[in-house]
Amino acid sequence: MNPNETLQLYQNKGQVKKCFGTEGNGAGEMILPHGISSTASDDIVVADCGNNRIQIFDVNGQVKGAFGSGGSAEGQFAGVFDVCVTSRGHIVASDTGNNRIQVFDEQGKFVREFGREESGPEWRDGELSGPQGVATDDRGQIYVCDKWNDRVQVFSEDGKFVRKFGFGTLSRPNYLSVTYYGAVVVSDWVGNRVPIFDGVGNGSSVIGIEEFHFNDPQGIATDQHGHIILCDGGSNQVQVFRPDTGELVCRFGSGMHKPQGVCVLSDGGIAVCDRDHHRVVIF
Repeated sequence: MNPNETLQLYQNKGQVKKCFGTEGNGAGEMILPHGISSTASDDIVVADCGNNRIQIFDVNGQVKGAFGSGGSAEGQFAGVFDVCVTSRGHIVASDTGNNRIQVFDEQGKFVREFGREESGPEWRDGELSGPQGVATDDRGQIYVCDKWNDRVQVFSEDGKFVRKFGFGTLSRPNYLSVTYYGAVVVSDWVGNRVPIFDGVGNGSSVIGIEEFHFNDPQGIATDQHGHIILCDGGSNQVQVFRPDTGELVCRFGSGMHKPQGVCVLSDGGIAVCDRDHHRVVIF
């Protein structure tokens, strides 16, 4: 896609199409929503972090389901930070306080967990410390920001360790996204930048060193053309970058406060967790 086509695609993205959610613990209410993802049918899956649950909405913001509660048993959370949906329709959630990943079917039924620390003070491959962002690729592999270990770990769909990368490059990674061509884009919280890795974890480029200075980079997504869509929590904006040059395409989102998770819907709409307003905004 050339620059003119990119500008045309994103020139109207600052307009709010839909907004839903308010503070509370009732159906459709949220407390500090963090991660967000969408299903094949464009249902919107939200990590309702402050309520230790996951809520599912249709594109009009109507509640279709909810599951989860506080705790450490199967299906319970100690801060559900992020969610993604696999090609099989399974919902993957980072259970940050319990140092694990949980997987559920489309109805919210528990399927499996993995990543919980078991070996003492040293974390081994496959074990997680404060996992946050999660993403999946077209093979069903699950990518996890292993935040306090400063790395990304990759697992098979059934939760077996595959590989790791990013140690020495990443500093408290928050969120990540896998592009259609297999690159892995990570929001590096302490480094205030966005490293981009190839499919096996080799670093290829970085956004944010000189050209752009982020302030609290958070949720990150990529569209079908590879454009990088980043929530910059400190500036309360969504920023869009070209995948080939890292050039800034546009900024939008005035009126949000601490935007967190972001995902792209099938019609090109961009859904964002407006964290401190306890709602979801679709642009």
